Amino acid sequence: MHRVSSWLAAIFFVGCLVLGYLYYRQEVLLGELAQRTDTADKAAAQRIGELEHRLTAAEAGQAAAKKAAAASGAVAAAGSGAPAGGAKVIHIGDILKDHPEYAALYAKQLRRDINRTYGTSLDRLNLPPDQLAHLKDLLVERQMDSIDAQGAAEGAGLKQGTPDFRAAMQQATQGVEQQLTAILGSNADNTLVQLQVQNGMQNQVMSTYAPDFADAGVPLNAQQAAGLTQAMADANYGGKDTSSRPANYNIPDPTTGLSPHDDRIIAAASQVLTPDQVQVLKNDQIANEAQAMALKAYNPGNGPVMLVP
Repeated sequence: MHRVSSWLAAIFFVGCLVLGYLYYRQEVLLGELAQRTDTADKAAAQRIGELEHRLTAAEAGQAAAKKAAAASGAVAAAGSGAPAGGAKVIHIGDILKDHPEYAALYAKQLRRDINRTYGTSLDRLNLPPDQLAHLKDLLVERQMDSIDAQGAAEGAGLKQGTPDFRAAMQQATQGVEQQLTAILGSNADNTLVQLQVQNGMQNQVMSTYAPDFADAGVPLNAQQAAGLTQAMADANYGGKDTSSRPANYNIPDPTTGLSPHDDRIIAAASQVLTPDQVQVLKNDQIANEAQAMALKAYNPGNGPVMLVP
């Protein structure tokens, strides 16, 4: 019996070797075929990869520098391009000026950022597919125009924050703004902020709240997740008229631990959540307020915060 098992093991081992060799040979042949078909485009692909790598590195360096500057208060150093927290600030405008071919790659990155920022919330506009695509193109164009205008204004000696600087920036993006108004209406910027809030709340529900509901044994279904997202978006005043916002809207009650903002979310979400789910939501909102209060003691100015171990 032992001898039979040994033979079976040996046969199995040899079979694995044969299959492994055949798989390896297939991969080699596929690789050779791909190499032959891609020869004509190899140089272009390498160039694009090179520039995309520069784009990623530049943006990562810029983000790291801004965070370090905010944490240390070295805003002036960051604005001047000097090292901040070990990271060098690289201005996209400088790269575009020296490498015009980089513009298409950066525009592609901006398109990704737009898709990330707004997600599916742009679908709420009910635009035809071609007009929705045009809207995204306009948002990319506005950002590209702002970069060009900033470089031109600074080259003309205008300082950021001055009326002349703001006027130059406004003039540079005026054409795009008019097209955005034609699609979104006179409150285009407020509409975009509200759509951004909607997407942000959706991401927050899926990444923060949904796991808590599941952990408590009362997971959200799709309809409940959408209802909670809408309740949170409706309670947020981003891009809306704040004149009707109640006083102390974001200040928690010492007894309940909940603010009027929290109460509004809970009341609206209660229409789609079960009583057990409502309790989970209340616990999360109370915890959020307690965490915010704890952090406020270390950040009385409510500026950007970067938590480190």
